[in-house]
Amino acid sequence: MSWLHWLAIVALASALAQQTTGRMGNATNFVIFMVDDLGYGDLGCFGRKNISTPNIDKMRQQGIKFTQWISAAPICTPSRAALQTGRLPHRFGMTANTLPWRVIPYPSAPGGIPPSEVTIAEILRDHGYATALSGKWHLGTGNITHKHAHLPTQHGYDTWLGIPFSNTNFCRSNGPEKIAAEFCMVMANNTVVQQPTRMDNLTGMLIQHSLDFIADSVAQEKPFLSIVSFVHVHTALFSSPRFTNVSSGGRFGDNVEEMDWGVGQVIALLENLAVDNETLVFLTSDNGPYTEEGWDNAGRTGGLSGSKGQTYEGGIRVPGLARWPGHISPGGQTNSAVSTMDIFPTILDVANIPLPSRTIDGKTILPILIGANRSTPHEWMFHYCGTEVLAMRWRGKYKIAFSTQIWASDEKPSSKCIQCCPDGPTAHVINGTGGSLCDCDAKSVKVHDPPLVFDLDRDSAERYPMTNETFPGGADALYSLINSAKSALDAHKASIHHTEDEMHTLPLPWLQPCCASNSTHEGSFADRSRSQEHGKCYCDNYIRHRAYP
Repeated sequence: MSWLHWLAIVALASALAQQTTGRMGNATNFVIFMVDDLGYGDLGCFGRKNISTPNIDKMRQQGIKFTQWISAAPICTPSRAALQTGRLPHRFGMTANTLPWRVIPYPSAPGGIPPSEVTIAEILRDHGYATALSGKWHLGTGNITHKHAHLPTQHGYDTWLGIPFSNTNFCRSNGPEKIAAEFCMVMANNTVVQQPTRMDNLTGMLIQHSLDFIADSVAQEKPFLSIVSFVHVHTALFSSPRFTNVSSGGRFGDNVEEMDWGVGQVIALLENLAVDNETLVFLTSDNGPYTEEGWDNAGRTGGLSGSKGQTYEGGIRVPGLARWPGHISPGGQTNSAVSTMDIFPTILDVANIPLPSRTIDGKTILPILIGANRSTPHEWMFHYCGTEVLAMRWRGKYKIAFSTQIWASDEKPSSKCIQCCPDGPTAHVINGTGGSLCDCDAKSVKVHDPPLVFDLDRDSAERYPMTNETFPGGADALYSLINSAKSALDAHKASIHHTEDEMHTLPLPWLQPCCASNSTHEGSFADRSRSQEHGKCYCDNYIRHRAYP
């Protein structure tokens, strides 16, 4: 070997070492627990009394609790898009004002996260990380040119096991099987391995996928990103036999407690592999509880107004925790306003990787995590409902509401929920057992001029709008804040450029995920017989450790 070749190898090794060495020394691993529809008041460490969450409560004791963690959107598809990119989903067409288009509406819809977006997994993988997603995706499946264009494996994930769509009432064990096969399936990378989904063992299967990935990454001495995207606690409720009828919180409590078990399994593995001090762990929810599904089927907001789909605090303020032994002091708590979008730049900051050359709406919260600075990094936060900014937040102190959603339950009281919009046009069809959601279009909101202003330190429930008499400094100070908000909103809107709408799409039959479209169709004789009976979209043949295309 010539000395020039030797120098080239040394230079390459040095570059790779720099790529995987973070600001805190050795390369840091990252785990993100994203829960579905978990309310602000659904965990023991956030005040829930009749649901047991010992593993998450322990995580809180070992780390920091965020009492003002804000989702980028009050509904799952745009919220998850923001997590992946660190950007407001309106910037890349991943949001809409009315159901069913507020989320990706069908597994065979051609919309999804655009290839032009850069995900956290893509960046980390380019810097030597192993990357995995275990669980719900709901950011699109394919488009008219590529059947798998929007799946996780096309967006930076080395391995994925999970559901491409969402949990719906069609996925119940007693639901109509043919319809269930259309909406409910498990995929391993680009391969359908279970159709319809077997809900009774789903959580265990997804957690095992994360455990296997983490163990393999540590064995290979590769830093890793593992996102555990729970299907819990979205309706229809489900749990394994081990977590059925065990919670004082009923079926919903069973779901939360199984989710808590999964968190405990992953953290226990980090400890057993002696990498917990090198692993930054986040836990949060995509949005608030789905109250339209009924009191027994949904979470609690902890006294906040509104719920999922709304820009009231109950729709966007969610549990937030972080754990990083040796770096985050145990038992900490902060009321600093932070966003789910902040996970993206924070991870890159910790990993010593520059931000991509585009607008990133999230801000690093590393100073908050390590106790260097506990003030919010956001002067203004913009609370979108679909494509509209209904409210803004100033330094986590004041909330300025230009519009609020009209609660249909005020005009027509419902036994399902309060401060909600049950029995809308998509009720009983798309969203589950009985609810729609409060939408974001002009007929669904009440405009406030002047806008309502709430002091979130004193009135997080948004019950008492401030007046000229109650605002510190009087009318002049109040209207100065309102005018500053309007100016900031104008500047923000100027930064949003037209992009292709990914949400208003119709299903395309050839994009329907189906076992029959796999390169091979395995399974028992009974599986094959039922596949033929249901258009060949029936299988249950996931094999652990297999490398799926």
